Order: sequence, then structure tokens, then C-alpha cells
Amino acid sequence: DADDLEAEDGMSDGPLVRAMRDGGLLYVEELNRVPEETINVLLTVMSEGEINVPRLGRVAADESFRLVAAMNPYDSVGTSRLSMALYDRTCRIAVGYQDAEHERQIVQLSAARAEPALIAEAVELTRATRQHPDLRSGASVRGAIDYARLVPELSEVRAVPAGDWQAGLDAALTTLSGRVRRHESCQRSADQVIEEIFRRVRVPTITDPRGTDFSKASMLGQTAAMLDLERRAIAAFVDLGVTMT
Repeated sequence: DADDLEAEDGMSDGPLVRAMRDGGLLYVEELNRVPEETINVLLTVMSEGEINVPRLGRVAADESFRLVAAMNPYDSVGTSRLSMALYDRTCRIAVGYQDAEHERQIVQLSAARAEPALIAEAVELTRATRQHPDLRSGASVRGAIDYARLVPELSEVRAVPAGDWQAGLDAALTTLSGRVRRHESCQRSADQVIEEIFRRVRVPTITDPRGTDFSKASMLGQTAAMLDLERRAIAAFVDLGVTMT
């Protein structure tokens, strides 16, 4: 019998056979990256509810056995097109991104050093990449997590304020530019698109709530009149006891 043969040969059930016998769920990650030979095995199981294993024999699936698979439809490198035979044996559910509030909660759990304002900025930057007309696909919440982690570390290494403009821009370029895909018609680099998004999200003012840095005036295009106005505004706020947020 199959159980005796398994014991004699020292064989042990793999995930598929174990799930079939126990009536459990088999989860397949990145289905469109799975080799064709494996897909063919899964097709047989999905069609016949059984599998024939060499030297082990026929293994029938319990009635409660289910196959659950996931894939990213936007990936084109290292992936293959799934056959209609597979689609014909599956039910499809499209899952989008989380809303902004849930993404902020995810980032907060994964970036312990990040302040709430930085977490909000990380999520806003990342979500903006998904809506930009030059980008075919944007960054996932993983990009926001890496941004929220990198900004404090980069600021610490450079010994600059947490709200330093250049540190934020460099962090955005590092964590997001490799995660986006441009439309073929886009004439700009990914770095240029990310910098545009960053400049829109991080409003270029010297009186950033996380620190005032007048040395960035020329880089931000501030004129002498604008700089003088901002100095007087800061002094007025201080005299009134107003905290900028």
C-alpha cells in the first residue's frame, strides 16, 4: 500500500499531496512565475481531483481541498502567460491596493523610527506614483516602508535635520525609482518622474515644520524678498506663541 511504500522509501508528502490528503488549502505565490511542468501537474489535480505519484500511486484529493494562487498582472519580466485551460478552472478575484489609512498603519508597523508626518509623506509619495500619467505601474506599500525607514537613517548619517530637502529627495529616488514602470511613450527617466512627484508632495518652503533651514533658499528658488518675508513671518509666529504644524 502507498503508506507502506512511503515508509520504506523514506518519502514524505510535499505541500500539494499533504493539502490534498488533509483537505487543506494549497497557496501558490506568483502563479505566473511557476514552471510549466508544475502548472501541468496542478491542471490535472484541478480537473481530476487526483494525482499519480511515481512509486507512490494514486492520491485522491479530499472534497475540501482547495487551490489558492496569487500573481501580479503588471509584471512582465520572468513571467509567462497563463493558459486558457488554467483560467477555465479557476475563479478570479482582483485585489487592489489598500486605502491610504491602512497603508499608513502598515508603514507604522514596519518603520518604528518614523514620525507620523514622515509616514504620511511616504504613503502620499507612493500612492502618487500609481496615478502619474507617465507611469504604467507605481510602487507598492513596500516603497513607502523603505522610504520611511531610509529618511531618518540618511538624515542621521549626513547630520542634517529630519526634514532636510535633499535627504528626502535622495531617499525617494533610492526607494521608488526602481519600483515604477514608465509608459513607452514617456521621454523622461524614472528619476525625473519621482523628483517631480517629490517636489509636489514635499512643498518647497524653508519653514518646514520639522526644521527651518535658510541655507536651502537658493536651491528652492527663493528670492531675497521671499526670504525676508519668511524671516519676518517666523519672528511674528514666535512672538505670538504660535507653533507651526
